[in-house]
Amino acid sequence: MKLKFNNLKDLLIFNIKYYRYVNNYSQEKLAELSKLSPRYITDVERGLHCPTIPKLESIAKSLNIEPYILFMNENRDKAIIDKMNNNRQYNQK
Repeated sequence: MKLKFNNLKDLLIFNIKYYRYVNNYSQEKLAELSKLSPRYITDVERGLHCPTIPKLESIAKSLNIEPYILFMNENRDKAIIDKMNNNRQYNQK
């Protein structure tokens, strides 16, 4: 399943969430592994913060991917996307 994004920031946010779900990590677990605060991970996923390169490297390492993968738009597993959409606590843009 290939998705369209309005800009690079939206793609980055989606990929962080997507690979977090692929790894079956909570935001708290990703924060712990990447040595960032849970609030920071939440704010990144909500689009309130844009991570610096060192933080992106830490997040990517914790997600078991290379950092450049966070900027790639490739085919996605529909089951993962469905799981992401079903687990939303409230509607986001």
